[in-house]
Amino acid sequence: MKKLKIIHVILSKGFAGSEKYVVDLTSYQNKNHLVYVIILNKNKKLKNCLENKSKIYEVGSFFKKYNIKKIINKIKPQIVHTHLGEAAKLVQKSSEYKTVATMHMNYKNKDYRNSDAIIVSNNTQYKEIKKKYSGELFKSYLWVKLPKPEISKKKLIKSLNLPKKNFIFGSIGRFHPQKGFDVLIECFKEMNLDDCTLILIGNGHEKYKFLETKNNNFKIIGHVKNVSNYFNLFDVGLFFSRWETFGYSLVEAMQFNLPIISSQHIGNKDWLNKFKIIKVNLNNKKQIKNSIKKLFKSRPMKKKYDLKMFDYKKNCDAITSIYKKLLVK
Repeated sequence: MKKLKIIHVILSKGFAGSEKYVVDLTSYQNKNHLVYVIILNKNKKLKNCLENKSKIYEVGSFFKKYNIKKIINKIKPQIVHTHLGEAAKLVQKSSEYKTVATMHMNYKNKDYRNSDAIIVSNNTQYKEIKKKYSGELFKSYLWVKLPKPEISKKKLIKSLNLPKKNFIFGSIGRFHPQKGFDVLIECFKEMNLDDCTLILIGNGHEKYKFLETKNNNFKIIGHVKNVSNYFNLFDVGLFFSRWETFGYSLVEAMQFNLPIISSQHIGNKDWLNKFKIIKVNLNNKKQIKNSIKKLFKSRPMKKKYDLKMFDYKKNCDAITSIYKKLLVK
């Protein structure tokens, strides 16, 4: 297939799973296609993470629809791939290109009327959207793509001022009710385990810094560029999301062979039972605390997971195949 001109549009202000998806996908597509990305000029984190190979266009908060249309008319792409509802809503349908939207959040019919196709990452969304949406619908799992750790475990323990003997539980996400950090914090406060640290990492961390005390039970850290440094540090991964469309961090923890305790939600219930992971009910604090205490006492070894279904190349190629199906119609 000859090189495609692909424009990705994402108009978010922060950096989380949706933005990582765009960074990873454009990085892969850059090898064989001409890739352009339209972002908000306020999102400096996303701009810094995107590869130089992608041509980046920035738009302001005003006249977004007009400016996006102007950029599309200039580039003349075959595919315009949108991310999150606002971008999908602002990009117009056209006979000149196909519009594809990845469903990173919940489906709202009014946001996706201009989308020729929607890509989802779980069966629940696929079944729900199929009832309401008249365009093409595809399911494609996400992937694991992580850099190697840049800081040794020993150095990181020293820089965080952690006692060497401490057993480390960790979670990476956002300090948002969606991620269930509140449940984690409450349980660890009540257990007050000796020689144990809970590390929580993500945007919105500032108002939780008060949890850090001299006994090192909590470490609260903002967005980090290389999460691999921390996955390499954790002894156990904890993932207590109330809902997700997929859940990157859980799979990334599996890449680092961590023992894991996880909630079950629409984003992972298709595949979670295929792996030896401890599953908990977020409404059952006793169960959660018992699971944490069990791993704290047993100090389990790392375990190997078969992650073929989350292969980066395979799942990025699947998205290119979706483009091809749309373009031959």
